[in-house]
Amino acid sequence: MKSAQAFVEALELGLSPIAALHSLPDYKPRYIQRVPAEIHRAALRNGWRFLPVSSSKHLAVTQASPYEATDNLQQLRSWARESPHWALVTGPDSGVFVLEVGGGEGLASLLDLCGDDWSWLDTLRSVAGEKRCIFFAWPDGRRLISKGHKIGEGLSVLGEGDWLLVPPSCEPHGTQHIYLNPGADVIAAPAWLLDRAFEPADTANPSRPFPPCSSVRAAWSSAVLAEATHD
Repeated sequence: MKSAQAFVEALELGLSPIAALHSLPDYKPRYIQRVPAEIHRAALRNGWRFLPVSSSKHLAVTQASPYEATDNLQQLRSWARESPHWALVTGPDSGVFVLEVGGGEGLASLLDLCGDDWSWLDTLRSVAGEKRCIFFAWPDGRRLISKGHKIGEGLSVLGEGDWLLVPPSCEPHGTQHIYLNPGADVIAAPAWLLDRAFEPADTANPSRPFPPCSSVRAAWSSAVLAEATHD
């Protein structure tokens, strides 16, 4: 697949985002022990937690709860037997949040908000049709102002309790998600984005997140009980 720079150059030549995307070669996913290479790498390297998503028309999340999302490769291989699409559960447990950019309206908002700060081009990014997703490291000491927080027309932030389809999954109409720069790291968000989407964690009493893995659920419950009964 061509580099992200090639995609940006296509835009600079006057191509629309869709035309620039179509100028890239067809994407062919690779697999590691039945798990798509992108999912395997993100779980192993980034600790991202995933859920299988039904291949049905509406692409509803399967009976597994978002709290069962995992980066455990054995569980991912088990789910992969059903050839599902894949959902990334965002938030502090995966250590990532996503800026979702919807079409031309969202792109215009992004360009307006970022000013001359182009650092968002250096972090991992994906595209599916007119929808772009920009991945950032979850900020320490901050909490999302509100779930599904909109920071502009066509711009929304996905954080704790949210999920989204990621490469190599497909949208219901068949458009495939691909990474524009698959070798990029997930970096810290720029200040202009953090200031609009997050607040310091000590400005409010955040709800206590429930751990996503059943293996730590008992320990978490015991800690909460001990805290409640501590004099």
